[in-house]
Amino acid sequence: MSSMKDLLLTVLLHCLTSGTCSESNPIDRYGIDGESFHLDVGEYNNMTFKKFLWLYADKKNLVEYTSETEHVENYNKQNKFEFDEKNFSLLIKNLEKTDSGLYRAETVQDDGDRIRVVTYKLSVQAPVSKPVITNTSDPEGECNSTLKCKVENGTELSITWLGNGINSTMTHGRSSELCLDNITCNSWPLTCYTENKVSNSSETIEALQCERPSNSALQLNFWLILSIGIIGIIIPIIIIIIRIFWIKHRNKKKEEYLVSTTDASVGVNRQSITTEYDVVRPERINQPTDLPPEITTIYATVRKTSIKSIC
Repeated sequence: MSSMKDLLLTVLLHCLTSGTCSESNPIDRYGIDGESFHLDVGEYNNMTFKKFLWLYADKKNLVEYTSETEHVENYNKQNKFEFDEKNFSLLIKNLEKTDSGLYRAETVQDDGDRIRVVTYKLSVQAPVSKPVITNTSDPEGECNSTLKCKVENGTELSITWLGNGINSTMTHGRSSELCLDNITCNSWPLTCYTENKVSNSSETIEALQCERPSNSALQLNFWLILSIGIIGIIIPIIIIIIRIFWIKHRNKKKEEYLVSTTDASVGVNRQSITTEYDVVRPERINQPTDLPPEITTIYATVRKTSIKSIC
């Protein structure tokens, strides 16, 4: 049992001192094409060594720093790399895609042992460009209307369509299409979002199929509906009131007409009647026994003065 523990401790010690552990699990770093990038070593205040080295993937020495003489040997004659003597970091200038790879920092002790400090896996990426959205129609195709988002530049980018209830992502491609046949008005506006490890960009398009009314149009519609509602209520009320007054006025005239014709003579003005003989109502006439010679009948007195006035 003790021999197994000793074996594990030996393997772990070898892993830490040789740097094979850090190399199997390097730290990912992403740089932008055309820009500079720093690789640091983390905690460095208590480090003791004879030499400090930065190496590339094929174990090619990039820089070598000797602590005793404080001399820096830069193996790149184009001044591509810059070593910081204070924190032992490495600056890589003007990144190119060919600079991607493993970068390892090591120390060399007085006895010649090499201790791995840190290992980075650097990936150089081109930043993404702004997406361009176009709309195409194909009535005879599977989709009548399609939005296409295209990104010209960028390394290992992803494209995502964003909207209300929409989240469609496509990776490893420079264009993405979205069918609008099943897109509702509530989903607009739609945004094409693209990104990679070093940059991101987006483009938004307003509704194509759903015209959203402006504030002024909404206010106009509100006042129009309100006006129609008021007119629809007030006009019937006015008509009803006028109708009621008209009916009352007509009934009043009818009553006055009935009163004025009570006890009236047929075709005779009531004010011109001075005696009962002027009224053509036989039931009210009392014939006199003696009539003047020129009056042969009482009916001759119609529309004439009374018998007394004649006598």
